[in-house]
Amino acid sequence: MIQSTTTKRSQGRRRILVASTVIIVAALAYFVTDKFWLSKRVAPVAGHAASELNAAPAVAAVAEKSIAVLPFVDMSEKHDQEYFSDGLCEELIDHLAHNADLKVIARTSSFAFKGKNEDMRSIATKLGVANLLEGSVRKAGSGLRITVQLIRASDGVHLWSEIYDRKLSDIFTLQDEISTAVAKALNVALNLTPAVADQSVAPGKNEIASYNLVLKGNYFWERADKGDTAKAIESYQQALNLQPKYALAWARLARAYAWQGFLGELTAAEAEVKGRDAAQRALAIDPDFAEAYYARGNISRLIVGDWTAATSDYKRAAELDPQGKVGRRAHGNILIIKGAMSGRFKDYIDWLRSDLDRNPLDTDTFADLGWYQLNAGHLDESAANFRRLLELNPDYATAQAQYGLTLLLMGKASDALTAAEKESDDASRLEALACIYWAVDRRTESDSALGELERRFANRNEYLIAAAHAYRGEADAGFAWLDRAYQQSKGSLEDLKSDPLFRNLRRDLRFDALLQKAKLEE
Repeated sequence: MIQSTTTKRSQGRRRILVASTVIIVAALAYFVTDKFWLSKRVAPVAGHAASELNAAPAVAAVAEKSIAVLPFVDMSEKHDQEYFSDGLCEELIDHLAHNADLKVIARTSSFAFKGKNEDMRSIATKLGVANLLEGSVRKAGSGLRITVQLIRASDGVHLWSEIYDRKLSDIFTLQDEISTAVAKALNVALNLTPAVADQSVAPGKNEIASYNLVLKGNYFWERADKGDTAKAIESYQQALNLQPKYALAWARLARAYAWQGFLGELTAAEAEVKGRDAAQRALAIDPDFAEAYYARGNISRLIVGDWTAATSDYKRAAELDPQGKVGRRAHGNILIIKGAMSGRFKDYIDWLRSDLDRNPLDTDTFADLGWYQLNAGHLDESAANFRRLLELNPDYATAQAQYGLTLLLMGKASDALTAAEKESDDASRLEALACIYWAVDRRTESDSALGELERRFANRNEYLIAAAHAYRGEADAGFAWLDRAYQQSKGSLEDLKSDPLFRNLRRDLRFDALLQKAKLEE
């Protein structure tokens, strides 16, 4: 289910010439500090933690050609370069993922260990990999020190390590250099040739400032707190002010506009105009830029409801980036559209299950899996996945509400109410409560929840309001709110055929008419 909150499914990079003995000594201390931090996490585990590891059940053998890139630590003096170190990690993950022989864990799962001092073997077991890459970043002015080491998780052996002292202007070459060295250390693609930095993916050496701003935008986009989408857009726009021909910044801007339009932070018309303009500018710079096609596909899907155009753009993105994250996401969205047309999401559910192999701790994947299993009537599996999601992140927006609705459809109204009352997202909680109270014949409380939902979210969550009315058997109100949802964001109806809350409307002639209007016929 496309999240109706700021939670998305849906991202920092890093020599000083020595002129005296004093500086040499300082540099040596600098080196030792970084190396000491990197070695701490692979020291022998003692006490309770060790007994837990020793008592852990046997797990399936993992491929030797598998790796997770853990979040690099910001060791800058002011500790204000987190966005920069995060960005470098993401670039390395993406570089490595393009090697078809190497299993690379996705960012979401590897970043689940950010800020945690967990033992390497435990991390590798949870992620299902044989090797881990960790490091630190120290950025001062135009100087970078990046310390990286590759560890075999089974015994803590350091397979490879390196310290890079570079200028910030060398960052694009350095990303290729590190990822190639890692691949060679793993005996994977020994003749791997470093990719040449492409202007469509990164700015030139004289435009480091714009690159830095894109990293800030990516940081806000991934964090996804309230107001962060607007902050991301501001950073992308600042980057484009410095370098107008920066395809990546235009594509990221288009993606953010599409999301704002879907959430109702922009009108559908505003989001379409701004988003299409940004995507087209990216494609004018680089006609073969996968991320620009992906962003344009999002506009067609989320805002316009043009499933044919969206599928065409997603297919092109998948062709251009078959091994990368953009290509994978595009393929997943093609399967969602296929499911929206048929009302059956088996292919997407199977794809989500397979995606967990490379992203085993991704809460968004568990959220989608739980939702589409709910739609498919696989209620036990849906409930299990929502429980797993809540174990990983008890505060995941919409999870308790969706879990509550699953329990409601399983006939467990009391448990459903307990779950829904814990929901942190107001709109999702009110929708679930309106349905659950109605099911247990507490009509006054159902009316109160639905009334509050309408008062507070009439211009942003029309689909949820329609669903509550539909569940209560109020067909006229349900269709009226569905029409409002369609007017705000035509793509908001993509789950209509399968959403179990709309069962009461499906025999109404107006339902088929609405499907035709939304172009959701198979």
